[in-house]
Amino acid sequence: MTKLSIVVHTEEEFDWDGGFYRSNNKVTHGKELTEFCEKLIQVGGKIVFAMDYAFVSSEEGKDVITFFQHHYPNDVEFASHLHPWVNPPFEDCDPVPEKHSYPGNLPYSLEFEKLKCLTELIEKTVGKRPTTYLAGRYGVGANSYAILSKLGYTHDVSISAFADFTHQDGPDFSDHTNHIVTKEDITCLPHSTGYVSWLSSFSNYLNKAPNNLNKLNSNIIGKVCLRLLGVEKVRLSAEGFNFMQMQKLAKSLLATGSQHLIFSFHSASVKKGCTPYSKSANEHSRFLSDSIEFIKLVNNSSNDDMGLLNSLIQKR
Repeated sequence: MTKLSIVVHTEEEFDWDGGFYRSNNKVTHGKELTEFCEKLIQVGGKIVFAMDYAFVSSEEGKDVITFFQHHYPNDVEFASHLHPWVNPPFEDCDPVPEKHSYPGNLPYSLEFEKLKCLTELIEKTVGKRPTTYLAGRYGVGANSYAILSKLGYTHDVSISAFADFTHQDGPDFSDHTNHIVTKEDITCLPHSTGYVSWLSSFSNYLNKAPNNLNKLNSNIIGKVCLRLLGVEKVRLSAEGFNFMQMQKLAKSLLATGSQHLIFSFHSASVKKGCTPYSKSANEHSRFLSDSIEFIKLVNNSSNDDMGLLNSLIQKR
């Protein structure tokens, strides 16, 4: 049975196009996040709060943690999410250059110390050491998995299937599908991303292997087929994608053997105007409603089961 986890990029609010400043540490969406995530749990969701330093150290962040620990201890997991620009120890430069906004691009010692600091803060605040990690901007690097192992982590959700961030000095996941992989004893569950089209069998073909799309893009006939069949890349998220797109993607990933799906969003999207995905009232309303409807759909399906990442090994 395929499991689905809700992974929340639980972080501060900032201008996504305005640079990576140490002062970008404001958290004002705690009330909205609590209310929305409670609704997700009530329709069957299991939530992984992947939290960064700014969120955990904020008053509203602490209130969110306390609420879910008290009311829904069996429905949530507290994980770590490293945003280097707001996480001590700090480099001298502010803002942080884009290359170093990806944790995996930092020198080993600095990446280790930052994640150690975050891990210890979460352990102190939550009362339990986190075992699941989400790199900020999906930015794992050459040293990341060794660092995770050393700090006692067991799961990573930083891989973004079929994605390539090298144009901005980020990682290249273009050769990764949505299947679970192991790296240096760390179980890696990709953020669910894939291709959908007008023809489900064609979507399945594209999602089976990264090279299948490359083959079609290498010749004019293949490119025409992609256009005629309305191929588009979709993330399992209501941020920029609608209910029908998510439903089509989930069906294709199930058909191609994915063992675990991840539905994700950024915490600040729950408050209107705080992210590019919820700027207007209509965008904000659609994000909230499509998220709820998708989790309802999964919870009512006989093919899926909600689960937390820290219980994955025991339940597989």
